[in-house]
Amino acid sequence: MKNRAESRQRAVGRPLPRIEGRDKVTGKTRFTADVSPSATLWGKVLRSPLPHARILNIDIGKAKKLPGVRAVITARDVSPRLVGKGLKDIPVLARERVLFIGDKVAAVAAVDKDVAEEAVSLIDVDYEELPAVFDPLEAMEPGAPILHPDYDSYEMAEVRAKAVGLHNVQSVVRASKGDVEQGFAAAAHIFEHIFRTQIVHQGYIEPVACLVEVDGEGRAHIWAAQQSPFSIRDKFVDYLSQPKETIIFHPVTVGGSFGGKDHLLDIPLAFYLSRESGRPVKIVRSYSEELMAGSPRHPSVIFLKSGVTKDGRLCAREARVVYNGGAYGSFKPTPRAHMNGGLTQG
Repeated sequence: MKNRAESRQRAVGRPLPRIEGRDKVTGKTRFTADVSPSATLWGKVLRSPLPHARILNIDIGKAKKLPGVRAVITARDVSPRLVGKGLKDIPVLARERVLFIGDKVAAVAAVDKDVAEEAVSLIDVDYEELPAVFDPLEAMEPGAPILHPDYDSYEMAEVRAKAVGLHNVQSVVRASKGDVEQGFAAAAHIFEHIFRTQIVHQGYIEPVACLVEVDGEGRAHIWAAQQSPFSIRDKFVDYLSQPKETIIFHPVTVGGSFGGKDHLLDIPLAFYLSRESGRPVKIVRSYSEELMAGSPRHPSVIFLKSGVTKDGRLCAREARVVYNGGAYGSFKPTPRAHMNGGLTQG
């Protein structure tokens, strides 16, 4: 007991260095962008400039002919299976339609970042612009464009309360305690309010990044800024329908996540580009891409009805919260954490 107390006295109230602190401040720490096996290529993604449109044609001819380009892929080069953390509703590359500004349409791998960016600019896409919806309340109205006509057939992972038959709604959760009508009947005053919260990006310093190398035996070696490497490996195994031993995840230091780096993100694209080119492929998002196509905290509309007694005691409350889930339901919180998520385009 004496030694234990002495140990606490030596530690409590005293500054202790972070275990990884010295390596970080001296630049020794390796993040995903620092990993560069021999002959690594740079990957870049072509994203939709429109919030909702039908893809009529994609011409990659000019991009493929650019010196230094080693691979160009579109939806026809990847598995049609959808991915997602909860609801599996996201294509690795858009097939028939794009659903938000920033949706992935094609990807390239080239000898350096500049060539990759030029190659992306040379891909010609013909779009037919479609009506879009940007507000979650409007998205749930009967006349709003349907974002996912095949929603009822989507696979579910973590999400349990699937909102079958509701207009552009991912899931619905209801919770109650006591008799709210009786509570309002006893109220001397009833107040109703509407609040809106805004979208918030996690603000991590390190952008989303990954590097994938498919070796001679077909195994995929993955380095990625991910907070849950085992979960990501399992999701990728499920997507590819390959044995678990063929996916090798190499953990690296993550430069902040806060819930924003817990999805497959660009890993499938780097995998296909590596397999096509026969070389390792690295994809590091710009911060424009982060803010355009990241996984932020979702904005919401909150309806509150509150009943209070004459002496100011709260005797009843009814709440309805509608989350703006964006164009896809994959990155949304599990339904235990929200009431419903209207799908919109942004």
